[in-house]
Amino acid sequence: MRNKILQWVPLAVLLIAWEAYAKFQSGFSTMFSSPVRIITLLYEKTVSGDLPYHTFITAYESFVGLLFGLFIGCIIGFILVYFPKCSKIAHPYIIALSSIPTFALAPLMIIWFGTGLKMKIVLAFLSTVFITAFQTYEGASKISESDDTFFKINHATNKQRFWMLSFPASLDWVIQSLKLNAGFCVLGAFIGEFIASEAGLGYIILKASGLYDTTYVFAAIICIILLSMFFNLLAVFVNKYKLRIIRFATMKYGK
Repeated sequence: MRNKILQWVPLAVLLIAWEAYAKFQSGFSTMFSSPVRIITLLYEKTVSGDLPYHTFITAYESFVGLLFGLFIGCIIGFILVYFPKCSKIAHPYIIALSSIPTFALAPLMIIWFGTGLKMKIVLAFLSTVFITAFQTYEGASKISESDDTFFKINHATNKQRFWMLSFPASLDWVIQSLKLNAGFCVLGAFIGEFIASEAGLGYIILKASGLYDTTYVFAAIICIILLSMFFNLLAVFVNKYKLRIIRFATMKYGK
């Protein structure tokens, strides 16, 4: 409890100092707004339904992109594990593709997928798929030789080896990738909205910054932070029940 209270102390000091300085310096208040004004606007826009609507749009784009990124990334990772020669060929390409900034791909995504939801989902997907593939491959390839030998001695089938050895070994790494991708999927969707959109938190920030409405910009940023934290909580939830997931997959598919 003491540590939890201490965690909030720096934030409380920052907010109090921010509010006090903004109250006595009008120029600072214009440039950086103030915590009271931001909280007030958050309440007003939430009650009016404006912020919940735009937050839902960004959340939908991020979540769908995250799901596709996890699914395709896991498939790629497991393919690389079972085909070592392919992994040696594909590994540098995956590293190269994952190093491309998502922002650099945004103009191409507009040409290929338009300016609708599909483009933002694809950017969220591209922000997560390579991290998931790399983490899945690393997890499944870190199996100890003794465990691998045990399954070979007992003449385990490829299906049994996958569900009872490779899958449990890679699940921890996949969950770690989910924690990383919690922020990256939102970032990908946000970049798409910032480039071209008519709704979403990126659209709000772009429009508000054009009107020099720093209060609304900070309110939208808070929503982005809360959205990333929500996806991170999903990763924590999956991690909490990972043993049940392994047991279910082993009993149903590992026979």
